[in-house]
Amino acid sequence: MKFTKNLCGSKLEILIPLEWEFSDSVNKCFKFWELFENKYSRFIEWNHLSELNKKWGWEISSDLIGILKLCQEVSKKSDGYFDITVCSRLENLWYWIKTEEIQENIWYKNIIIDNNSLYLKNWINIDIWAIWKWYLVDVFYNILDKNIDNFTINFGWDIRVKWTKNISLEDPINLWKSLWTVELSNSSIASSSWNRRIFWESHHLINPKTKESQNDKIWVYVQHKLASFADIFSTALFVTPLDKSLEILASTPGLEALIISKNGEIYKSKWFQYTIK
Repeated sequence: MKFTKNLCGSKLEILIPLEWEFSDSVNKCFKFWELFENKYSRFIEWNHLSELNKKWGWEISSDLIGILKLCQEVSKKSDGYFDITVCSRLENLWYWIKTEEIQENIWYKNIIIDNNSLYLKNWINIDIWAIWKWYLVDVFYNILDKNIDNFTINFGWDIRVKWTKNISLEDPINLWKSLWTVELSNSSIASSSWNRRIFWESHHLINPKTKESQNDKIWVYVQHKLASFADIFSTALFVTPLDKSLEILASTPGLEALIISKNGEIYKSKWFQYTIK
């Protein structure tokens, strides 16, 4: 049985075999998503995230604390190349149209968490769009896992499965084709690509040090047990220069990846296994 819902411009699909009782669990997933989206989406004005970005200090939920701490850890590991304060640059590139240009204060260390309070220094803005969908996939997984032994969560072709499933990987040039397959077993796969969101001559994967789109790669696939880790590292590996990407990959236990450079060269970790179709 397939359950589908369009949320924030992406399609969420939950696939469950017919023999399982699923309706209550799926409804809990959709309800949780709607509440979280209304609260934290950067594309909804005057919500909780909007208020956070306007104030110096604010008490925040344990969910948001967990997301922000994960972002800080990856920012530190990537020497600041992954940075959720880069959203001011995205705004000025017309990723979301504003009537006036905003100040581009970009530095992840301006995010201060003190117990349950968040402080944003130097008028920075934060955006958890880079990982919040995948954080929710992990939440959905935990909801479904209580009652169902076999299911797939597919959010815009970023996937987490319980059981074993073969997944097709898209051609980096022709999105209507697939080149490889990978086998997922109780794990997740996420991807980042330059051609998913394009505006003018730029795309959404910004190197915060240059404030320009990172263009030494065309695609990154990442596998990890947790969807949130797969997603956040797919972004981090893309926006980081290639030599640093390979260093991060080699030093992060449990992370497997396939990186395709701008020149078509393929780099992969030892245990990222794929089959050519």
